Amino acid sequence: MNHHRRPTSAFLVPLVLAAAGLAAATAVPAQTLKDPVLEALYVAEKSDELQRVAALRLAAQPDDAQAVLAAALAALRRNDTAARTAAIGFARACIERQPRAAPCQYALGVVLGVQAISEGLFKAARSIGKVRDALQAAYDIDPAWYPARSALLQFHLEVPGMMGGSAAQAGELARGAPRPEQARALQARVALGDGKFEAALQALAALPAPLEPALAEDVCAWAAQAGLGLVNASQAAKAQPALEKLQREQAGCAGPAYALARVRGEAGAHAEALRLYETAVGLRGAAAWPLHYRIGMEQQALGRREEARSAYQRFVAEGRGPDKLLDDARKRLQQLLP
Repeated sequence: MNHHRRPTSAFLVPLVLAAAGLAAATAVPAQTLKDPVLEALYVAEKSDELQRVAALRLAAQPDDAQAVLAAALAALRRNDTAARTAAIGFARACIERQPRAAPCQYALGVVLGVQAISEGLFKAARSIGKVRDALQAAYDIDPAWYPARSALLQFHLEVPGMMGGSAAQAGELARGAPRPEQARALQARVALGDGKFEAALQALAALPAPLEPALAEDVCAWAAQAGLGLVNASQAAKAQPALEKLQREQAGCAGPAYALARVRGEAGAHAEALRLYETAVGLRGAAAWPLHYRIGMEQQALGRREEARSAYQRFVAEGRGPDKLLDDARKRLQQLLP
């Protein structure tokens, strides 16, 4: 995965970004959560309140599958070890009572993996089978539920074959999606996994808008990854048209704006890049990207030392970025001392 992501598992980061809601067996638009109260909190990214409401509901009914899913999603967004531990417990308790509750199996799979990798690679390796089994169970129970298909596909793409991954199974999952836009998006994800960044980005940009919420989250994340793949391969200009289209059509999410800002920054358009980064700060999913680090870099390139120092200080204080970027931000702060 790209270095700009939070330091979680290579295969679980996309699962976290793809974590989205339940679709019935009929092809109704997928929402993150079927419960309207929980859905509203999730969409508004009010993770603390979402966790609080989910915990209250689970205290009254431990097998409330929607509350289990809400607790898992809140824990992932908050990147909180204690919250993840609680979410795993909620999911396991639900599965004991309702083994065929797809949301609970899904919640266990994604949160268990992130929790394991946070405790070290050895722990992650020991847990990989349980993660795979939970994601497979969620998909087997409800193959029409898009998030379960997406999560299982990404598992197979990111995990080595000796540990249960399978590029062939990922391809089958993509081709078998019940809706054509889902199939095209998932096939683009397979292309992204193969390093075919331009093809993946163009396929994602060609999807019709608007997309169902769960699919839109994936498209935003994958398009950004594809665009950044081209940036890192010194082919940033190839990404610009598709990212501009996606930024217009998926205007509520941060990923395309972030990737487009990287493209413009590479071209020396620092003022435009800064504007895009600052726009992305207020969009969904902004916490997944090192926005204040990049804002600092653009401010520094524009000669705005005070503003750059403030951005780097905020990035370091948040402490959410990869060690490499945090170390670089600290070095830059030293250079910017009065």
